[in-house]
Parts: sequence; C-alpha cells; structure tokens
Amino acid sequence: LWNSIFWISIYTIINLVMLFIIYIESRDVELSDLEQNIYNMTFKSLEPRVFKKLIDHGSLEELQPEVVLVTSNSDLDSLMLVVEGEAEVVLKHGEHLIIPTGGFIGEQSFITGGKTSADVTTGKEAAKIIRWNSEALRKHLAGKEVLKDNLDLIFTADLIHKLRDMEEDIDEIRHSQDLKIS
Repeated sequence: LWNSIFWISIYTIINLVMLFIIYIESRDVELSDLEQNIYNMTFKSLEPRVFKKLIDHGSLEELQPEVVLVTSNSDLDSLMLVVEGEAEVVLKHGEHLIIPTGGFIGEQSFITGGKTSADVTTGKEAAKIIRWNSEALRKHLAGKEVLKDNLDLIFTADLIHKLRDMEEDIDEIRHSQDLKIS
C-alpha cells in the first residue's frame, strides 16, 4: 500500500507543478508604456509574451546627438532599433538617409553576418535605441524557427521601407536635376 501512496504522491506533485507552470504562462504580459509603443510600432506580428522575452534580451540606451553607432566596412556585434528620435545613414557615395523611429540599424549585418555598408550616427537630436548583442540574440533564436521567421519578416519589411525611401530620394534628385536642365 505504501508503494502506491508514494507513486500517487509523486504524480500529484508533478501535476501540481505543471498546473502552476501553465498558470504562470497563461497570465497576461505586463508591458511598460515604452514597450507597448515598441510592440505596436514594430513587433505586432509577435505574441506579447514572445516580444517581452525578446525585448528583455536587449538594453535601452539614451544617446546624445551625433553619436557614432556604426562605421562602414566593420564587423558589427549588435542589432539596434531606434525607439525615439532618428538615426542618420551616410552611404558610400555620400548620400544621407534617415532611419526613423521604429527602424533597425545593423539588420543587414545581423542577417548576413557580413561587414557593415554605411556609417550610422544618431540624428541632430538625442535618441533612444534598444541594442541587442548579436551572438546572444542568435543563441536566443536557436531552435525557435517560428520566432526566427517572424523576425526575418520584420527585418524584410524594414529593408523594403528603407529601399522605398531611397527610391523616393533618388526620384526627387532626378526631378530637381531635370528642372535645372530645363
């Protein structure tokens, strides 16, 4: 009889622990106002709990104006997201582009593992960014294919937005040159 009581007690304890874990995981996630803004701006495709774990891997930094974030043709060990303010990109040919709030910095290097292709600084005003260590983020994403795929879609959307902005800037330059010629 004691043998049965022992095993029933073990199973009961295991079930109670599992119920407690399910309860903890099913509670609503509390996001701060800043986290909620970031979630709404960039990460809406993720579940709030997954987003919270992702955001907790990063560190929030408040930066002064014109702080160098990335230098061209270098290895970048972090992925950044502009949370407030903007960043300025200087391409190889001298063109200046703006990364607005909600834009990523270093996502191309993060995706490819290659060197950076431009210089990036904070804009003319102070900015807030979230910085993730690339290796720590890759370890967090290891084995989480759905999260990895969702982040790839978020990065792709950001890159498309940047390309469209570049195309609009090029069209404006062409249009202004056409006006000067006529």
